[in-house]
Amino acid sequence: MHIPRSIRRHALALALIGVLAAGHSLAQNMVLEMPSWQATEPGTSDWWRALIAEFESQNPGVTIEFTHEPFASYNQTMVTRFAGGNPPDILHLPAANFMVYAQEGWLAPLDDRLAETPDVVDSWTPVQSTCEYEGETLCMVVLGYGYVLGWNEAAFEEAGLTGPPTTSEELIEFSRALTVERDGAVERYGFVFPTVAHPGVESTATAFIFEYDPDGHWVDEAGELNRDAIRFAWTQMRRLVEDGSVPLGLDNNAKRQFFVEGRAAMMLEGPWIQGNINAAGPGVQEHLRVAATPFTGTVYGGASNVLAVPADISPERQELAWEFIRLFTSPEWQAAYATVAGQPPARAGVLDDTFLAENVNMQTYVAEANAARDYIPPGLAENYTRFRDLVVEATLAAVVQGQDMDAVMNQLANDISRLR
Repeated sequence: MHIPRSIRRHALALALIGVLAAGHSLAQNMVLEMPSWQATEPGTSDWWRALIAEFESQNPGVTIEFTHEPFASYNQTMVTRFAGGNPPDILHLPAANFMVYAQEGWLAPLDDRLAETPDVVDSWTPVQSTCEYEGETLCMVVLGYGYVLGWNEAAFEEAGLTGPPTTSEELIEFSRALTVERDGAVERYGFVFPTVAHPGVESTATAFIFEYDPDGHWVDEAGELNRDAIRFAWTQMRRLVEDGSVPLGLDNNAKRQFFVEGRAAMMLEGPWIQGNINAAGPGVQEHLRVAATPFTGTVYGGASNVLAVPADISPERQELAWEFIRLFTSPEWQAAYATVAGQPPARAGVLDDTFLAENVNMQTYVAEANAARDYIPPGLAENYTRFRDLVVEATLAAVVQGQDMDAVMNQLANDISRLR
C-alpha cells in the first residue's frame, strides 16, 4: 500500500522523538545492511570500507554489513527487496534507477536533516538536483562525473602517435594504428567498448551523439528521435568494429580488464578508472594516462550513484542511516574520496592546491565533471532504465550486427514513444 509522504513524515517525527530520548543504548549490537555493486571495486571499495570503519568506531555496537551485489542484477534485486518489505538499511543506488524508488515512495525525505547542515547543501555538486522528486530531496549524490579517455602512452609511442585523440575521427584513425596483430591473432586492440548487452553500450553511443549535437540528445523535448546524431554515433562505432579495432563479446568489466592488461590502448570511462589504473600490474600501470574525451562536443556525464534512507525501516535505523550519510558528507571523508578512491568529491572546496598539483588525473576528473551534461534525455527520467535498455538493444543491432540503421531507428522511435 502506498502511504502519502506527509503521513510518513508525521509518523517518523513522532517515533524519532522516542528514539532520541532513548539515546544510543537502543543501537547496541545492531547490524545495518548496505549492499553495493562497488564492494569489490579497487580504490572505491577501500574508501567505503574505511568510511564504514569510522562510522562503526563512532557508534559502538553498530555494525554495517557491506556486501557485494553484481551491477547487472543490482536494481532488480533492490526492487524485489523493497517490494517485499525487506529493504536494506542504507541504500546505495545507481542514480539512473533513482526515479523508480522515488515514485514508489520507498525513500525517506532528507530535507529536514539537510536544513541543519546548510554548509553541505551550499557546497554540494550541481547534479544533486538528480535527487529531487516532487519538491523533496530523497537522496545525496555520491559522485557527479564526466567521462574521460584512458590511454596507454607506451602503446602510442610504439605506434608513432603523439598525445591522445581530440575528435572521433582521430579516435578511429588512432585506434586503427594502435591495433597490433601477430600470427593471425590480435595482440592489442586500439579501442574497447562493451559489445554485449550492458549499460556501457548506451553511454558510449551517447558520448558520440554529444559530439555531433552538443545541445541535443537521443530525443528532443517533443520526444522526436535525433536521427542525424544517432546515425553519426552508430556510424563511428560501426567503423571501429569493422576496422577490427574493437574486441567483440565484452561487457564493461572485461573492457576494463583489457585496458589495464595492455590489451586495449584506449577506453572511455568515468573517473572510477583511477581504481583500475591503480590496480594495473607493473609494466602497464606506469603507462596509463587519462585525458579529456576525444570529442569536440559536450562531455557525457551526470550523477553516477547516490545514498538514500529507506522509508520503511524503523526510526532508529533511519537515524543511523542518516548519521552514516552525514559522515559521508563531511570535508574529511569527501577529501578521502579523492585521495583513497581517486574520485572527484561531490563537495566543493575540500581539495587543496598542493594535492591537485600532484595529481594531474584528478584535475582532469574535476574539469570533466564540471563540463559534463546529464546522460538522461528530456522527458525520460521516470523511464530511463527501460529507455537505456532499448538504446542498448538498438545500438548493438546497428553497430555489432550491422542491421539497417533506418530500420533500427524506426523501431527505436516506436519503442520510445510508448515510454513517454
